[in-house]
Amino acid sequence: MISVKKFVFNSVEENTYLIYNEAGDAAIVDCGCMDVMEQEALLSFVESVGVRPTVLLNTHLHFDHTWGASFALKHWPQMQGYAHRAEVEEMPSPAKQIALFGLQDRLEDMQPDRLHYVQQGDVIQVGAIRIEVLDVPGHSPGHLAFYCPEGEFVMVGDVLFRQDIGRTDLWGGNYEKLLESVRTRLFTLPPETTVYSGHGSKTSIREEIQLNPYFK
Repeated sequence: MISVKKFVFNSVEENTYLIYNEAGDAAIVDCGCMDVMEQEALLSFVESVGVRPTVLLNTHLHFDHTWGASFALKHWPQMQGYAHRAEVEEMPSPAKQIALFGLQDRLEDMQPDRLHYVQQGDVIQVGAIRIEVLDVPGHSPGHLAFYCPEGEFVMVGDVLFRQDIGRTDLWGGNYEKLLESVRTRLFTLPPETTVYSGHGSKTSIREEIQLNPYFK
């Protein structure tokens, strides 16, 4: 059985997820813990369920979703990070984003040698857990979603929220492209698929097709 644990981290209430199974296979999605207390909350849960995180999935590289990425990669030496190339090449780094927003917080960019580029159609194997990569640009230039068919869920970052969509006024954002991404990559998934967003509560593909006002 595949399980999902949600953590709400940092000053903008970002959702960090742990995907894991009974065999101990595990992946972290959008590691946003910004301080020692949040890091310890993540570590404590990982230890309590006895899993071994080996993969860090990044839906996108906005600072609120990567606050804890460098920490995670250092804590688990076997862990490898995954993101789309455009997130690195077409946006300021998360540390530079913090400065551009005028925030006093500090953030360490993740180690580039631990980051692998993936795109539409790629498959990431987390032990026995199969994760399919979907390109869903619009909120950011190389935004990804991670679909787990066996677990019947998709991690969508900031592209789709419960009866809402992500903002498109940041680097590489594009409103029409975001709508097209949701229609062609997400709304084509099975209706019963659970949607885990980067902020807020979970939803489903069925609910968003029926009720999301941006797609009426």
